[in-house]
Amino acid sequence: MKAILQHKSRRRSFLITVSLILFVIFIVRIYVIPYHFFSNKSEGLVYFISILDKISTSLIVSIFIAWFLFKIEVPEEVTKLEIIEPNRLKELFVRARLDTNFWFFSGGTGRYTRAVTIPEITKISKDLNESRNFKILLMNPKDKNLCNKYANYRNSLKSAKNTIWTTNYVQNEIIATICSAYIHKSLNPLLEINLFLKSTFSTMRIDLSQSNCIVTKEDKKDLALLMPNNTYLYKTYKEEVFHQSKQCDQLDMNGYIENVIFGSIKAKDIEEICMHFQFHVINPDYEKIAKILNDNINPYG
Repeated sequence: MKAILQHKSRRRSFLITVSLILFVIFIVRIYVIPYHFFSNKSEGLVYFISILDKISTSLIVSIFIAWFLFKIEVPEEVTKLEIIEPNRLKELFVRARLDTNFWFFSGGTGRYTRAVTIPEITKISKDLNESRNFKILLMNPKDKNLCNKYANYRNSLKSAKNTIWTTNYVQNEIIATICSAYIHKSLNPLLEINLFLKSTFSTMRIDLSQSNCIVTKEDKKDLALLMPNNTYLYKTYKEEVFHQSKQCDQLDMNGYIENVIFGSIKAKDIEEICMHFQFHVINPDYEKIAKILNDNINPYG
């Protein structure tokens, strides 16, 4: 019943069919039997009349209840939530990047955002000669205590067996993502990139595009959540990112760096960007950060 009422064409056909059945029963019960079988009091006729009455009553009551529940129930698409296997994420991210003019990210270091999301959307922007908007929320690399807690958390995961997370490692990864965004923005005036620094970290990452919202965990073997853009949860996560950004420190992205090409970034280029953001106070490893950007390794590839 629910599947029928949800589709407009099926709903119309169903209601017309039920109305015709009730109309036929009404004609037979009110006009045919009283005028043509008024003297017939056989048990068969009495039983037939009883059946007609029960059918009509059941139909009317059932339709009324179904229609009432259909009207008060939250539509399925509003609450739709899909659990995604890790091996499907690559395909979903590719499709989301192709069909969006904005990308919101809230996470820890933003390694995948740096290695894949920003470069791929930048390429699409150039190919189509269209603008793209980013809102990226990362941990504050200057908050040493926060980065240390995050490093301890990552070391506790199964996926950390090949990587030892330290405070400096976390700081370098965050700064590498910020430098990547800054360079991409300098190279492509069609990009609008807004960066925000959080004072907390979450075990979840939010990637929100025009078509859907994908929520992943730090461990690449964990399941993910997919919410289409017409759902309540999508709107909730979009509001969450928006209000999170209001509580963060926004970085000044109005600067510009010249003569920088990915693949040949030098330590002095990283130092220049860090001076702009005042990251030099934490003594980041410029050589390591330059290598991270030049290698551009997809951590989930």
